[in-house]
Amino acid sequence: MDYFSLQTTAEFPPFFSVLYSVMFAFSLAVLVAFTYYRTTEIAGYSTPFIQSLILSPIVAIMVIQAIGDSVAIGLGMLGALAIIRFRTNFRNPRNIIFLFASLAIGISCGVYGFEIAIVGTLFFCLTAFMLNSTFLGEKYPPIGVLRINYGGKEDLKAPIEEELSKWCKSYNLLMVRTNDAEEAGRNYQYNYQIRMRKQEEQTFLFAALKEVNPQFSIRMEYDTVSETFN
Repeated sequence: MDYFSLQTTAEFPPFFSVLYSVMFAFSLAVLVAFTYYRTTEIAGYSTPFIQSLILSPIVAIMVIQAIGDSVAIGLGMLGALAIIRFRTNFRNPRNIIFLFASLAIGISCGVYGFEIAIVGTLFFCLTAFMLNSTFLGEKYPPIGVLRINYGGKEDLKAPIEEELSKWCKSYNLLMVRTNDAEEAGRNYQYNYQIRMRKQEEQTFLFAALKEVNPQFSIRMEYDTVSETFN
């Protein structure tokens, strides 16, 4: 069937119009997902999120074309969707933008705005690659929370921060906690927000802290994973 013979009304679209719209949105969504994959650090993305970038435009098309030009159906759909509670937290604002881009593809194709979908997707992906290749896309080690626990008589804050200054690009003391026990049995807990100079040097930092006090219990936590060094 000729592309220009497609019916472009949103009310009761024919089968082939819906099929072409879904296939077109799927192709553009794959391009957005590929762009996200190529411009995101390995530790920064998850496979379910990349799959959601491809699947969300299909859902958006279903909603838009099911509503059509009917206000009543739109209000009913809004009430039905209000029952669903989305509790997923996005720690990275960039992920939200990519998800919105995928939804925008589905909405544009759902109302047969193929030109908008093409130009918007190409410009979005091109801009993402350009930003990734400039200084704005420089890859830095992720910010993590370093938790140090130990028991003893001495407050070892100074030697701990001396080692952090050697291995970390930046660090910030978040919390210090001690109990009210006697000096011989006092427990210390230090929480630091740190960014390593080089991510592969994290093991050396842990070893250096162990040299300060072998009794240190060290735990590094990132957004999705944690590592313990005892």
